[in-house]
Amino acid sequence: MSGFILLSRDLLDNSLWRANSDLVRLFIYLCISANYGKREYTYSRGTVEVTIRKGEFLRSLRKIGEDCAFTGNNKLITWSTSRVSGMLKQLEDDGRIEVLSNSVLGTHLKIRNYESYQDFSSYKRRELRTDAEQMQNKSKQVRTVKTKKAVEDPATKQRAGELWSVYLEELSPKPPHPRFTSKRASVLMALYTEQLSSNGADPLVLFRKVLKAVKGSDHHMQKGKGYHLPESLFRSEERRESWTHRALAKAKAPNRTPTVSRDWSVDT
Repeated sequence: MSGFILLSRDLLDNSLWRANSDLVRLFIYLCISANYGKREYTYSRGTVEVTIRKGEFLRSLRKIGEDCAFTGNNKLITWSTSRVSGMLKQLEDDGRIEVLSNSVLGTHLKIRNYESYQDFSSYKRRELRTDAEQMQNKSKQVRTVKTKKAVEDPATKQRAGELWSVYLEELSPKPPHPRFTSKRASVLMALYTEQLSSNGADPLVLFRKVLKAVKGSDHHMQKGKGYHLPESLFRSEERRESWTHRALAKAKAPNRTPTVSRDWSVDT
């Protein structure tokens, strides 16, 4: 394998960098291995057919584990298929990848925002940014100011209390219940202002859909970890947007019979 990928220095400020080193290793491996050109590749086996587009990747869990093997304590360490599956799930929950399908051909996934990661123009110096980029940044700053003003509004604070009641119903129905702290109220008010009140849906109904998406994540529902608490789930604008979009996408997705296969024996 030859060539290169772009790796931003912003990675040092990213939550991924502070995560488990195996997770960082896996994500970089996926970026390196993803289809980087415009040409599409189609693989088939029997009635199963998968097309790999730019930023996408197809590989069995076993082969991913073997590809990412490393030496530790004078022995070769290879991830198990369950370990790889769990880390892919974590990366998907964090909004870094999207698993498109699982089949006898392997796991078909795509790197989210791959074009942004691998586009030189995305790494221009601040003074060389385009007008569109500057307007986007200005819009984000204005949105932040509006959010700060909104969270101070009494009506929004009341909404936070309503969201907290829904949160307890969905994620903590049995005592002991977590306390409704000012920090939790703050992130819920930000979620309401930035996402729930601006998507054309009933905010409380949409919030229940967000929480159902959280309940579907084994990673975030681990006991004793606190990943399911509001200050973890909605701690940044990026995460608040990601969870809301996932809930909306899941609600729009048509019901279909899954083509998931647990037979990972076929490698690509």
